[in-house]
Amino acid sequence: MKFNLKLKSGALQFTVFVAVLIALLLSGLMLYAYTFMYMKEQSKGAIENIQFSDTGIEYLLKQQEINTDTLSVDLIKKENQTIKVHLSQWGIFEKAFTITQFRKKVFIKTALIGSLINSEESATLFLQETQNPLTIVGNTSIKGIAYLPSQGVKPGYIAGNSYYGKQLIYGSIKKSALALPQLEKSVIDALVFYLKDYKPLIQGDYINLETNRRIINSFKEKAKCAYLKEPIILENREITGNIIIKSDTLIRIKRTALLKDLILIAPIIEIEDGTMGNFQAIASKKITLGKECKLSYPSALVLFQENKNDKNELSNNTFDNQIFIDSGTIVKGCICYFQTKELADFQAQIVLEKEAKIKGQVYCNGNFELRGTVSGSVYTKQFVANQSGSIFVNHIYNGVIENENIPSIFGGIVLEKEPKTVMKWLY
Repeated sequence: MKFNLKLKSGALQFTVFVAVLIALLLSGLMLYAYTFMYMKEQSKGAIENIQFSDTGIEYLLKQQEINTDTLSVDLIKKENQTIKVHLSQWGIFEKAFTITQFRKKVFIKTALIGSLINSEESATLFLQETQNPLTIVGNTSIKGIAYLPSQGVKPGYIAGNSYYGKQLIYGSIKKSALALPQLEKSVIDALVFYLKDYKPLIQGDYINLETNRRIINSFKEKAKCAYLKEPIILENREITGNIIIKSDTLIRIKRTALLKDLILIAPIIEIEDGTMGNFQAIASKKITLGKECKLSYPSALVLFQENKNDKNELSNNTFDNQIFIDSGTIVKGCICYFQTKELADFQAQIVLEKEAKIKGQVYCNGNFELRGTVSGSVYTKQFVANQSGSIFVNHIYNGVIENENIPSIFGGIVLEKEPKTVMKWLY
């Protein structure tokens, strides 16, 4: 028996259509699955880029030496993912740079790094051993851990005023040493380089301060510089970021200038009353900071005098060789005086006037005249008090050093063998 089965053309077309539809659906599902997995992997890679950049910063926090080269580090055991790090000097602080890459996705992170200061455990006062006791007079107050000479601390008497506190030190007392804690060698090398040799290398590194009222340069880019042999007056302009401004004579900052995160270099730096901003000022002769200024964290005023080979190099002018901070001013960051001369003198190298405040760190391997308030830590060779026409050595008159009105952890200048911390994330 024979059966003649014939499929109509419409049925055949329907069968082919269903087969093509199923094939398209399967292809779509496969493409969706592949795309989903790819996007998931890409998203995971982007997240890991951010996480690994933090690993890179942690790696740089443990480094003790500056390396100007960008290094690939073997912190990742994963295909198609790399991490490169770079640690450089930025003024008296360090600049950490990490770049992580997964396939074509790149993430860059930069940070400003300094030595870690724990307000509860670190020294509030470190007074170098000079065989002279610390003498406190008037309404002086010292709260926290104090490292003092072997002769300790005692009350004193100036111009009819004795010491009015209930106890001499509001905290523990420890013995200091014959020298202040040392800075990292890279910090001193950087200061010498900035003051003596630094200049832009190529035309593309220059910026024109006259034609640009608003200048911004990311820390992800190469540093830009403005350099003149003549005085530089900064006014009516906004300058932000990875920028260095240098004069061979003088930099004067007017209150109309808004400066953020840059470095200023000159023999003399003058900052007008009422100035606001955040910057590092590095000078070789003097720095004056006017009344009612507000410099935000992490600012730094640095006076470096390399005069070991010329003991007559210092000026006889009382206002030279000095960082002067006038009344009503608040500085959040570091005030630093470094000298290489060996002869002792009794001129104040850092003067903090009445009602002026420093929230951060003072480092002075000379003489510090404290009339205002330091919240944080003070490292100094000795104090001086200029009162009633006389100079009193290792005396504090109506000065305050305390560790309460500051964050529990913050960063300062980079000291030898001290742990480091991120002071600020850069952009």
